[in-house]
Amino acid sequence: MTCPDVTVVVCTYNRAELLRRALGSLAVLETAGKFTYEVLVVNNGSSDSTNAVTDEVARYAPVAVRRVDEPRSGIAFSRNCGIAAARGEWIAFFDDDQLADPRWLLELLTLAREKGARSAAGARTLLLPDGKQPPLPPLCRLLLGEDCGGEVSQHRYGSKAAPNTGNFLIHRTVFDEAGTFDEALAMSGEDSYLYYKMQQAGINVWYTPAALVQHVIPAHRLQDDYFRWTCLRHGWIMARVYWREFGLLVRLLVFTARLGQAVAVFAPRLLWARVRRNEEQALATRCRLWRAEGYFRGTLRYAAPRWFAQEALVAQLAFRNEQQQFASQGAAR
Repeated sequence: MTCPDVTVVVCTYNRAELLRRALGSLAVLETAGKFTYEVLVVNNGSSDSTNAVTDEVARYAPVAVRRVDEPRSGIAFSRNCGIAAARGEWIAFFDDDQLADPRWLLELLTLAREKGARSAAGARTLLLPDGKQPPLPPLCRLLLGEDCGGEVSQHRYGSKAAPNTGNFLIHRTVFDEAGTFDEALAMSGEDSYLYYKMQQAGINVWYTPAALVQHVIPAHRLQDDYFRWTCLRHGWIMARVYWREFGLLVRLLVFTARLGQAVAVFAPRLLWARVRRNEEQALATRCRLWRAEGYFRGTLRYAAPRWFAQEALVAQLAFRNEQQQFASQGAAR
């Protein structure tokens, strides 16, 4: 069997209908005769019709569509399973709640080859429910997964922003040097940590706005409850990374600085936004405070787990709990 040039890895859990749309967009990608590709679905313990949907698409798709199962719960486990099962020289990561532009993969691979790079990433825009475009501050759009939406030219990623793993092409030799996704980061953040390790290994990532995907946003993700949930998770993950990567002095300085910022900057800003009835600014500021709260609570847990275990919060912030917490609002995961 001839191996494809690229394996597109799609990790999924109980999102059969979204997966159907995602696979439909991936099945008809343009290649311009420059490469071949396959689609690999990693089923992470789904109990819905995920397998049936994958098998149905595989019967009719003009490209190879395969499925593997990963019983261990967690996106890092799933992505590493996809890496191990991929047949391609290149591995492209794609989320099950996205739609690919027909030239998506062609643009990523072309950029990597032109730059002599081993990794490339593209843009992700939001596909909001019913085509509505509510006034969302930039921070909230970022929290919903919009990535480099305002960038209009190719550039190399720096240290202040990480590529989005839903639109990320990596040569398999990168994993030999930087390692795979850290399975200890069960809650999330494994993608940012991989990029950090790639930076440490001197591996560059290039960006192109032409490699475009759309992130499908369900209605519940536009509510305050969801923004609070995801901000707490982001802050908690940040605390986890700082605790692992830096010494006591750096942790103490960062904790103190963030606490001062929350009290002296964000809290007054929220009060002023409410006085002015500026809902966009108020939402963005609440998100910053929620993220700070997640960071503080995570730091306390890692520093003194006996006194600050916060088991209920840990369980609440688990990635898959979005489905249970927001089911009544039509959550997809």
